[in-house]
Amino acid sequence: MNKKSHEIIRILRDEYLDGQLQTARDIAACGPAVLTVLTRSTRALCDHIPSTDDTEISGFRSSSSSPISLSHFEIRIGLKTLFTLASESINSIPFNLVPRHWLRLYTDTSLLLSLSDLILSDGPEDGSSKFWLESVRRLDMAIIVAGGIGEKRSGWIQHVIKEIQRVGFNGHTSSSLSPSSSSSSHTASDSAERPAKRPRIEPPLSSRLLYAPNPIPVLDGPPSVTKYLASHIDHPFIIRGYSSDAQFAFGSHWPALGRWRSAEYLLAQAGQGRVVPVEIGRAYDDSHWGQKIIPLERFLRRAGFKSDEDEDLAEDEAGSNDNDDDDDAPLYLAQYGLFDQFPDLAKDISYPDYVWSNPPVPPSIPSYEPPGTDDGVIVNVWIGSGGGEIVSPAHTDPYYNCYAQVLGQKRVWLAAPSSSPYMNAYGSTTTSAHDTSSVSEPDLAPDRAAAVEDEEDGLAEKYMTNTSKIPLLRPLSHDYDSFESMLKNGYPDFYEHVWPVSLEAVLQPGDLMVMPPGWWHAMKGEGEGPGWSVSMWY
Repeated sequence: MNKKSHEIIRILRDEYLDGQLQTARDIAACGPAVLTVLTRSTRALCDHIPSTDDTEISGFRSSSSSPISLSHFEIRIGLKTLFTLASESINSIPFNLVPRHWLRLYTDTSLLLSLSDLILSDGPEDGSSKFWLESVRRLDMAIIVAGGIGEKRSGWIQHVIKEIQRVGFNGHTSSSLSPSSSSSSHTASDSAERPAKRPRIEPPLSSRLLYAPNPIPVLDGPPSVTKYLASHIDHPFIIRGYSSDAQFAFGSHWPALGRWRSAEYLLAQAGQGRVVPVEIGRAYDDSHWGQKIIPLERFLRRAGFKSDEDEDLAEDEAGSNDNDDDDDAPLYLAQYGLFDQFPDLAKDISYPDYVWSNPPVPPSIPSYEPPGTDDGVIVNVWIGSGGGEIVSPAHTDPYYNCYAQVLGQKRVWLAAPSSSPYMNAYGSTTTSAHDTSSVSEPDLAPDRAAAVEDEEDGLAEKYMTNTSKIPLLRPLSHDYDSFESMLKNGYPDFYEHVWPVSLEAVLQPGDLMVMPPGWWHAMKGEGEGPGWSVSMWY
């Protein structure tokens, strides 16, 4: 274990001891006993750090208090007890109501448990990698669940993950990149130094409009920020090839267009044992939609990524023993802050200048406020398979959006905020002649099926008020011979007021779509292979 890991433990100990700091106040809100146990555990961890170099450990043992005599087992059981308390407290109420202090406790105990794995263990007794996989997973979950909340915590988590990968996996990045890579794994730095493969040219999909009568406007080139604010701020537009070529004075080439095609590169940047939160199912408003934490390598394989040798990504060891009852269901890494978890990937993109343009409050969305993040930007990714397997139902977002297509193709449908009264959104009082938004569980008794349906409907009506029930971009029912006839008969108000002014386009790799707040948009991945989009809300 290196010096920085020692320093992290010392800083945590000092933060818990200083009751005036925010850390101590947050942890104390979990209960006085929690702060006491956490303080004793960190002090004991400091005492267990090998004293082979007096200058290196200077300051770790307090001269004003005697060492804390706790065994390895006592330290672990105390930290695990607090970790369990934090987990149960977070899971016991809706996430948006979880107090900050439980997220702080979850983050800090995750860090300390994984640090204790490095300090107190010589490795798993059975010689397998499961011990270290669990240690990495715990830290990933601190990011996924709690956002790595707390000053410097995100950076510390990244450091400890790399340290565990170095100690537990001998620096290997992945267990099974491809059949030919098992004997020579590449480190993250090796992959980063290799020149990115030139992006393959995808055959363009049909530009025929399938779900709207009007195309999304395409500009000849990127407008300046001044021109954007003066002439293009209130309407969506597309810049073809914005990030794929340096042809535009205001555009920029994204290395991501080449690098992110390679599973080997992505796994090298992430390192061994990483997990991600995925959505299971075709669309988030489907009755069988769900969520799951799975190994990153498994997700990449399921999404259709290839190794550098263009072989199918092999089954990963970490996930090969898991019971997968959703092998046929599409997986989607949707609206996720991937760069918070894998910051090394952020260097492969750059933000368009429009993100920093300080746009005005739109007249149609008077409630607009920019994101409350430190830089006023929220960056999310959307990664999944193509072939029309995954659909994002028509919905609205409260921010301006620069939406970049990196891999694959994506069909986009748009309608203005003025369409809202006719979008048949969840929670609205409008009804349709053809509402099939709710499907009961087929294997339940009728009375219980009705109860499940009512419960699902109630949650949807409460929490999905920005989502439309109209099945845009979905497979057409056999009852209709065209999408237009389905709308005309099933959703006459929508057909009369929204259909004539709706917009559509297919985004190709390198394209950038810029969209104001409040616009209704539905999206569907198309073409072969994986799709990857990056949204930048501002």
